[in-house]
Amino acid sequence: MQIMNYREKSFIQDVLSNFAVTASPAQFDDAIVIDLAELSGKPDAGFLVYSMDQPSFIQHADPDLNPFRFYGRWVAGITCNDVIAMGARCRGFSLALAVPPETEVSDLESLMNGITDVLDRCGAIYEGGNLDNGNLSTVGCAWGVAPRSGIVRRSGARVGDVIAVTGELGFGWLEFQLRKHGLSHQIRPDDWQKFRAYKSMPVGAAAAIAEVAEHGWFTSGMDLSDGLVEFLYTIRQRNDLGCIIDYDLLPVSQTSKENLPLLMKIIDTQVTAVLIRDPALIALEPGYDSPLRHAFTLHSDTVEQARKIFALHDAELRVIGRVTHEPTVLLRREKTQTEIPEFWDDKLRQESILAAWSSFLKNFSDHSSHWRG
Repeated sequence: MQIMNYREKSFIQDVLSNFAVTASPAQFDDAIVIDLAELSGKPDAGFLVYSMDQPSFIQHADPDLNPFRFYGRWVAGITCNDVIAMGARCRGFSLALAVPPETEVSDLESLMNGITDVLDRCGAIYEGGNLDNGNLSTVGCAWGVAPRSGIVRRSGARVGDVIAVTGELGFGWLEFQLRKHGLSHQIRPDDWQKFRAYKSMPVGAAAAIAEVAEHGWFTSGMDLSDGLVEFLYTIRQRNDLGCIIDYDLLPVSQTSKENLPLLMKIIDTQVTAVLIRDPALIALEPGYDSPLRHAFTLHSDTVEQARKIFALHDAELRVIGRVTHEPTVLLRREKTQTEIPEFWDDKLRQESILAAWSSFLKNFSDHSSHWRG
């Protein structure tokens, strides 16, 4: 069977799990975890957490930001993101880099400066790596240390826990689509700077997440590289629990809402109408606020303390729902509940992600028409 006949999750679980321990459904997490207590013989030792990634070269909305410097930031931000998601403090980073021989040295210096921009934010150092001749490509490796009581895994949510995200959602997906389709110049003039600066420093609330994790207040969590819906279904699949998300608590900015009509130029008008009518649904996008956003579950008694820590780090922790006993994933609006279909980014998907997301929204809208009487 060809790999194109698989979905990403089934390929990981059916094929890679035969070789990699961490590819099995019960072990699958954002990063590799090594128990230092087993290695050192010290029962109170923490965990070494590391992750590897191969970020592709992407464009950025700010024309004044050197593209190589942004690429360096992107490489470091994406790679460190999984370590951050597990509650670890990122300590080190290394890079395998391939570059064409005609590459200007100044461009590589810009790329390295971009990497260190992010590592400085994370408290990590650039340790080294490998250099090769070839088409421009990067493979990053980041590692960190999490305390024994503070490791954040995808499993661990409990009935009654609140579900929280680290800031507004949907903005990255909107920014990406408008930029990709050449519509950036049509953004409302007073909003342009927000779009232009978004992701210029692609690193999440690393210090706040680590501090809350050290208190042991997160019961589960993950990054949102494949979207919020994946996290909600992870709660169901890994814990055999469910969740209810409150539509009115979904953190979608006014800037996103006011620029949503521009999507009418690139997607079906029926789908655009769904978003204009119910703008908070853009929070169910396929992960383009990553690596800036993470999602966690917390015991309700710890939420206010965790919020205070986030505020001290100029970050946000937004409660959007709670974990339930019944293994269903629901969106509540006023007194009505509607099941959210499965949907997340899939690297092996054959159709475009925009087409897949449009189908998801239309399907969801068809099943939630009672919202509008």
